Amino acid sequence: MVIGWTLLSASLDLFIFNNTPIYVRNPYFLLQPIVLLGGVYAAHSLTQSYQHAISEMRISQRTSDPDQFTNLTPPWLPWALFGLAASLQLIRTIADFADFTTTGVIANGVIFPFVYAPIIVQFCVVYVSIEFIAPWRLYSSDVGIHFLDPHGVGGLRPLGELVKKAYYFVVAGLIAYALITYAPSIAGWEISPTAGAIFTGVWIATILTVAFAVFVLHRFLHREKRKELQRLEAELRNYIENPWNVRQYTIPEDTADQVEDIRQRINAVSGTREFPATFSIWTQLLLSIVIPKALQLFLANT
Repeated sequence: MVIGWTLLSASLDLFIFNNTPIYVRNPYFLLQPIVLLGGVYAAHSLTQSYQHAISEMRISQRTSDPDQFTNLTPPWLPWALFGLAASLQLIRTIADFADFTTTGVIANGVIFPFVYAPIIVQFCVVYVSIEFIAPWRLYSSDVGIHFLDPHGVGGLRPLGELVKKAYYFVVAGLIAYALITYAPSIAGWEISPTAGAIFTGVWIATILTVAFAVFVLHRFLHREKRKELQRLEAELRNYIENPWNVRQYTIPEDTADQVEDIRQRINAVSGTREFPATFSIWTQLLLSIVIPKALQLFLANT
């Protein structure tokens, strides 16, 4: 449908209405249908990756309410958002009806509200589920931390990877938006004066979504780690005489094994990092944050 409309609108403008198609004036607009198809793929891929992450983390074995991680959003939410997006687009179409060409009316009155809007809404719902709802559900649950995780991130590496992957798709969209808006090497293309502000606003908003996910997961790790360390410390004191004085405490011979076991557990808990990502994940995420803005600044000044 997306590709079909691209071909149809170009043909109508070229052969019937004697207008120069937008795809001729700015070939970068061909990225638009590609991005929309990418949005369909991204929503499906992220949904599958989320299910895989939950399975890899063994969530169903670690909580009394695994269903809260199965359905992150109510079924009515995508429909409500679609209805809102379609209504706003139709209102805009009616308000600016006199300014549109025939293909513009079809695009703004049919294609945008009933083809493009559902794709964008579906991706946004999945993205928000991963960046906002999933971390908050985990924070509010009784899942706890996997302190024996060999990666040292409390068993949250799959979710950290998913947060990064979701943002990668946004980065791809931002890059496409920058190319379409600034149209490098296209003579005579006029750039909207608000283009830079819109790009920066969207860029900052998406960074904040990642920051929220990372912050919530950090607080979850911090809370559970401190709670477990306090529990182990209290248990350790039961096996030590004069535990409050590091110079004078003694370990009775009959409790030495228990003390050593608890100390090993304390080391395992203490070694767990309080951020849900490895160094490589952080490096990749920081690069993906910088690249869209760097490209936009480069295109805006060339």
